[in-house]
Amino acid sequence: RPSPRSGPSHARPHVSFELRPITAADEGLSAALRAEGLPVADLDAPDQRFFVGLDDGAPRVWGGWSGRGEDRLLRSVVVAPSARGRGLSRALVEALAAAAAEDGARRLWLLTTSAADVFARLGWSRVERAEVPPNLLAHPQFAGLCPASAACMVRDCRI
Repeated sequence: RPSPRSGPSHARPHVSFELRPITAADEGLSAALRAEGLPVADLDAPDQRFFVGLDDGAPRVWGGWSGRGEDRLLRSVVVAPSARGRGLSRALVEALAAAAAEDGARRLWLLTTSAADVFARLGWSRVERAEVPPNLLAHPQFAGLCPASAACMVRDCRI
């Protein structure tokens, strides 16, 4: 089980939560995504893994990835509004990157319409969609669920 970490000690105090695998049918996941206006139509697509982060026993963060092999699509990253500002998004992204690396991934890709600045602070680089591997371009997120105007970003699983 990956252990979330918050990055450099000067960035934020250490935060931790229990990261548990969940299925795409988890009602907390779909509710959190809907509340943030994120796609839910493709939650049952193949080759996806989702997780919930429990903080003091309560679900506070959700996220996962799609795909297999060296390149994966990070998706469905949500922090409960009541838990924002505590470094949980950084800890979640790092935990997901570590879990993906343990599963054989080398790079994570994402699409975002509203959080490019947040992800840039977490070590992600903006790239053109033409740089995305073909297996990920076929994913529903790239094929139409996310608008063409969404920022496309990438980072190595281990920074």
